[in-house]
Amino acid sequence: MPAKLPANAANRRNLDIRLTARSLAPRVLSALQVLGFELRDENQPIASEPEGSTLWLVDETRLDELPDAEAAPDARILLITSPRQNQHEDLRIVAQAIRPARLGAIYSMVQSAQDQALRKTARISTQLSARCIRADRQSIGAVLSLSEGGCLLRTGENLRKGAKVDLQFALPEIGLVSTPARCLYIRKGDAGMEFLEPAPGVRSSIEYFVTAHLAETLGSGGGGGGPCSG
Repeated sequence: MPAKLPANAANRRNLDIRLTARSLAPRVLSALQVLGFELRDENQPIASEPEGSTLWLVDETRLDELPDAEAAPDARILLITSPRQNQHEDLRIVAQAIRPARLGAIYSMVQSAQDQALRKTARISTQLSARCIRADRQSIGAVLSLSEGGCLLRTGENLRKGAKVDLQFALPEIGLVSTPARCLYIRKGDAGMEFLEPAPGVRSSIEYFVTAHLAETLGSGGGGGGPCSG
């Protein structure tokens, strides 16, 4: 089932792209579109430029295609580089990620460069069965929304801000994941949870699941969404 889009996902942001087939991990561009980014390359001009400076997502192999600093001094460049992370003199480069860049890396770069109101990681609405474990107690619940960095948890467990638990939930077509988590807030009885140093395999599984579901949403015709915020 495609991920449900957030109700407040109406505002779209422009992102000029100059990429290669190896720049990004699979389905990242589709996921960014569902999250509310209007992706533009040199073959897709728009009628008028938006107010404010331009934000570019560029592979270092195509950096020379951009206008120079004199022609576009206020532009900000998000650079995709090789593992060698070559040095570049363009002072408009505000963030870098190693290719093939995953959704979390791209989203984080955009968040830091453009809009501090965005979450640090992309989030989708879900209905995933979950188990919350504290000491010798267990409770059954549901993950109502999910990102690489945390989730919104509905559970019968009486959690307070700062409480630490072991959280388990099943990702369809991936399997059971388990991670320590900490309660950041309680809102209307649901707990906002932050994942605490999940294993690399767990983090990559969650990001893969989020990216795949966003891309599936675009493929099913629900491409008018935007980022969760708040």
